[in-house]
Amino acid sequence: MSITASQLKEIRQEFARLKPATVTLDGNRAMTVKQAIFTLAPTLERMKKRGFDTQEIVEKLHEKGIEVKAQALTKYLTEARRQREGQKIRKRDTPPPTTEPQTAR
Repeated sequence: MSITASQLKEIRQEFARLKPATVTLDGNRAMTVKQAIFTLAPTLERMKKRGFDTQEIVEKLHEKGIEVKAQALTKYLTEARRQREGQKIRKRDTPPPTTEPQTAR
């Protein structure tokens, strides 16, 4: 199967107009509890550093409509931290792009 450049252009334009299936009326997409915790992870970690314990954070999340158990919260925060640390390591290990053309010697 071969695809032409004009077909790719049409596909790109069509995909740009697509809307996700899980969009709510106000334009916000629905998230799972895990996705919400991952998004809030930096804030929740700062709360822990300020002296909140896990149960207090769980209670604050419940007040905001995010139902999560303390054990799950701890697990999600650990996963989020590892994911962020992995991204930092990968960024450091990736050599910066070269802007100067390579010359033969």
